[in-house]
Amino acid sequence: MMLQPEKIEPVLPQRQPDSTALQIQGLNLWLGHTPVLEGVDLVLAQTGVTTLIGPSGAGKSSLLRCINGLYQNWQGQIELLGRDIRHWPGGWDQLRSHVGLIAQKPCVFPQSIRANVVFGVQGWRQRRRADALVEAVLRQAALWDEVSARLLAPAETLSLGQQQRLCIARALAIKPGLLLLDEPTASLDPRSKQLIEQSVKSLAASMPVLCVTHDLEQARRLGGQVVFMCDGKVIEQADCESFFQRPKRLESREFLSWNVCEC
Repeated sequence: MMLQPEKIEPVLPQRQPDSTALQIQGLNLWLGHTPVLEGVDLVLAQTGVTTLIGPSGAGKSSLLRCINGLYQNWQGQIELLGRDIRHWPGGWDQLRSHVGLIAQKPCVFPQSIRANVVFGVQGWRQRRRADALVEAVLRQAALWDEVSARLLAPAETLSLGQQQRLCIARALAIKPGLLLLDEPTASLDPRSKQLIEQSVKSLAASMPVLCVTHDLEQARRLGGQVVFMCDGKVIEQADCESFFQRPKRLESREFLSWNVCEC
């Protein structure tokens, strides 16, 4: 039996201005003649992990690209730390140095592990400072113990899971204010997935992390907040336990039951 979808009125937490890192209101995006995002509202606190779930084509990755400034032809309002990102000091390039984006497929440069970590850092040739930074961010990415003895080895010699953690370390080296992850463990083995999840939870204690995932069990493990998207809209945003145990929207309940929804 086909269920009729309810009128979509996204359930959002009350905004607390002094604790909000990201505020999105009425975000719309068209790619060509196709609407991709429609009236998206979203709030992220200054710390904590938020998982972004929903069927393929829901607009999850496109939302990350809008926040990161890779898509710039959107309409609406995106504020990071109270500042409109369209008017970010230094423009889009400076915004992207403040908002780290990790893609599904790791992209390492044909350089050493160490050079990859400090690639975007100004003044990295100051050896003592760089060495401390390299160790710190590799530890945060749960990679230091595996590569500390071969930092000058080519990054391409690392396994796929290690390369993904290296990309996280490289993003952390520029000290971002927000970390965006687009299915960071989709093609990784269970051990690599576990290490990245542990790293994400640790990082979220001191910064906001927004993670796209198709793995509902991963969303449960990461905890924090859950945002459910479908057909370019935010259907529901709630804390992890409430969303999985007591979803408020029909679309959310259908998705959790069948991995499909009728939006």
